[in-house]
Amino acid sequence: MGRLCRRTALPILLLAMSECTPLISPETDGRARLEISLPSIAPASQPVASLKIDTSHIRPMYDRRMLAVDLPTTVRVAMARNIDIQTAQEHVAASRGEYEASIGMIFPSIQPSITARGLRGAVSTPAGLAVLSFNHLFPTVLLQWIINPGQVAYDIIASKRRLEASDQQDLAVVQETMRAAAVQYYDVVLAQAQVAVAHRSLEEATELLRIEHLRSRTGTALPVDELRAQAALAARQQNLLTALNTFYDASVALTVMLRLDPTVMLVPKGGAGIIKGTTLVREGLSIDDMMVTAARYRPDLEAIRILVAAAEADVGATVWGGLGPQITAMRTFTKRPPAKTLADTEYRERTYVATGGFDWSAATFGRIRTAIANAKIAELDAERQLDLVQASAVAAHQRSLTARKTIPIAQQEVAWAEEALRLTRKNLETGTGLIIDVLVAQDAADQARLHYVTAVARYNQAEINLLAALGLIDQLSVVGQSTPSGGGGAQPPRP
Repeated sequence: MGRLCRRTALPILLLAMSECTPLISPETDGRARLEISLPSIAPASQPVASLKIDTSHIRPMYDRRMLAVDLPTTVRVAMARNIDIQTAQEHVAASRGEYEASIGMIFPSIQPSITARGLRGAVSTPAGLAVLSFNHLFPTVLLQWIINPGQVAYDIIASKRRLEASDQQDLAVVQETMRAAAVQYYDVVLAQAQVAVAHRSLEEATELLRIEHLRSRTGTALPVDELRAQAALAARQQNLLTALNTFYDASVALTVMLRLDPTVMLVPKGGAGIIKGTTLVREGLSIDDMMVTAARYRPDLEAIRILVAAAEADVGATVWGGLGPQITAMRTFTKRPPAKTLADTEYRERTYVATGGFDWSAATFGRIRTAIANAKIAELDAERQLDLVQASAVAAHQRSLTARKTIPIAQQEVAWAEEALRLTRKNLETGTGLIIDVLVAQDAADQARLHYVTAVARYNQAEINLLAALGLIDQLSVVGQSTPSGGGGAQPPRP
């Protein structure tokens, strides 16, 4: 690890090592799993907030089939079918091929060939001179070994580091896929809840219009009250259409993530219609501990640190390639000509040759300067990434705190708004209230319900984003949100 690791990463890692105790324990499948006692991870718990929603008011797009999904299914399908994950795996395969090729430079190359030789000329015989022809095939194998020892060694180190970096980048893509799939799933849940709230509001406006129509016919209400009720009903109908379109957009976005037919409408499964706030990261954890955890476990940050080491190895390869010695050795294996040919023609065979020397060029110094500059650029990129990782952890933590504080406030808002609506309707029935008061109370109740639904869904998304910002998101921790009991907390990534 280069200057960056000594300057920035090393103190952070030392702090993380002082706070985390690694333990190796066997899993049921016989492999070893790295368990680390982190202060940032606690068993999942739920704030006291829940909302039950259903899909009875949503028609499938284009009258085609509707597919019910839950959070575990969403994550599993995304992991199995996501193109970004497959692309990252191919990058790992390409890096592994480069590493194997660099190792192959240690060994000599083999060049088999076949030479056909035809000779015609005068030869001496007991009877005098005679013109004869000789046609032969000579199979040849050339064993050639050309190597710059220092350059090959540094090339192997650099390719090995790039392979390790591609593994970390693959893990980063996997974590991002899980995060995006879970967040988009909650977008669908939120959009479905918005449709349910809009439909409930439409039913209330329809009932209010019916009441105002009866009151107008009996002369106990003014015509303007019925007009206001009709306008409110039209507004609720528009709100329902807008909510349905938002739900369809969320469903289409999720089908793209899962690589499904976009005309298939995805809806949360029946049991998943109850969303609860789920805590994945302990509330009392200090932000310093979070930044240490993120610096230690974020795979994208680890990948760029490894690339710094690869760039430094490239500097060594460039120096040795331009200034170091180069060794060349060749050995030829050829079938000897027949004895008659050796007797009648001149024959010579070169069996081996070995040389060693230097190939110095003024261009080498420019290449070395370029390699050093690239290594410094890699270090600066790693420092920038470290800053971004720590900033993302802080931002995600703040969003989680805000969303958590919003839930009880929104819950209380719903209780107050619905009680105000009930009293306003009672006043209208007794003749002491106006239709405009009921409409205002209905709008306030609808907004309170939407605020509450949004607070619960956004809190779950904020916790997922925070876990991803710390680099500890995995399938078990994400799926744990779908169970009422919460499940276990997130585990650190496997070694």
